[in-house]
Amino acid sequence: MSALLRCTLLVLVLFNTTSALNGAEATWTIQPGDRIVFLGGTFVERENSYGLIELSLRTAFPKTPFTFRNLGWSGDNIQGESRAYFGPVADGYKHLLEYVTANNPTLLLVCYGQHAAFTTLEQQADFIAAYEKLLQDLAAPDRRIVVVGPPLHEAVFVPESVVSQRNAMTQHYVNAISEMCARRNIAFVDLSSPLEQLKQEAGLKQLTENGIHFNRDGYIAVGEVLCRSAGKTLRHEGEFLLQDSQFQAAAAPVTEQILWKNELYFHRFRPQNETYLRGFRKHEQGQNAREIYEFDAIVDSAEQKLQSLAEKTLPDWSR
Repeated sequence: MSALLRCTLLVLVLFNTTSALNGAEATWTIQPGDRIVFLGGTFVERENSYGLIELSLRTAFPKTPFTFRNLGWSGDNIQGESRAYFGPVADGYKHLLEYVTANNPTLLLVCYGQHAAFTTLEQQADFIAAYEKLLQDLAAPDRRIVVVGPPLHEAVFVPESVVSQRNAMTQHYVNAISEMCARRNIAFVDLSSPLEQLKQEAGLKQLTENGIHFNRDGYIAVGEVLCRSAGKTLRHEGEFLLQDSQFQAAAAPVTEQILWKNELYFHRFRPQNETYLRGFRKHEQGQNAREIYEFDAIVDSAEQKLQSLAEKTLPDWSR
C-alpha cells in the first residue's frame, strides 16, 4: 500500500470517528458561520505563532465556514490586568470586554487559571467569584461559551517534587472551574488529565518548552483534546494527523494563511504605538488612531482567502 493511500485511508477513519471512541459525548460543536474568539493569557497568545489549534479545528470541520480570532494577552488574568497598559486594572477589564464585543463571537473559548499553580487554596473562592463575573459579563444572546481548563506543568527545569506540588494546586482549581461550569450549564474542556494521557499514548517526551509554555507537540495535543470534546478526533493508532509529513505539506498553504491572518489581526488588536494612538499620549498622535480600523477590511480579506483555501485543501483528506 502506498504512503499516500495509507494516509488517505487513515484520515477516512479519523473523520468518521467521534469522541464515542473514548466513551465521551460531544459538549460543543462548530456551526456554519460561527465567529470564534479564543480568550485567555499567555497560552492563548502564543497560539498566534503556531496556528495549530485553529488548523486542528479547520481540519476537524473542513466544510464548516467559520472565523477565528485570538484575543490572548501574555500574563493576563480574569480581571484583565495585563490589558490595562499604564492605567488601572479596571481599564484592562474594560479593554477585554470591548474587544470581545467588537468581534461579536457566536462561540467564545475562554481559558484562565494557569497561574493557579502559584496561588493558594485560600485564594480559590475569590478566583471563582471573579471568573463567574467575567462569564456573566461575556454572556450574550446567541453566544455559546466553552471554558477551557488550565493545563498542568511539566518537570523540565524545575524539580519533579516542586512541579507535583504546583500541579496538585492547579488540579484543585481545575475541579473548582469544572464545578462552576456545571452550575452555570457551560461546556467545560479539561486539559489536565487528557493532555497527560495523550502524552503517554503518543510517547511524547514533553509538551512544553520550559515546563509551562507549549511547544509544537503541545499545541497539537491541545487541538486534539478540543476536537475530541467537540466529537471529532485527528488521531488514530498512536499518530497525530498534524504530525504526518504528507498532511503538513498539503496543508501548508492553509497553515501559512492562518499565520498571516493572525499577524494582521494582532496589529489590529495590539497596535505597537497604542500609547500614542489611544493612551495617555494620544494628544500627540491620536489623529492616526483611525488607521487601526483600516485593518478590518484587510483581515476580513485574509480570512476569506483562508476559508477558500481550507475548503479546497482540507476536504481532500477526508475522502
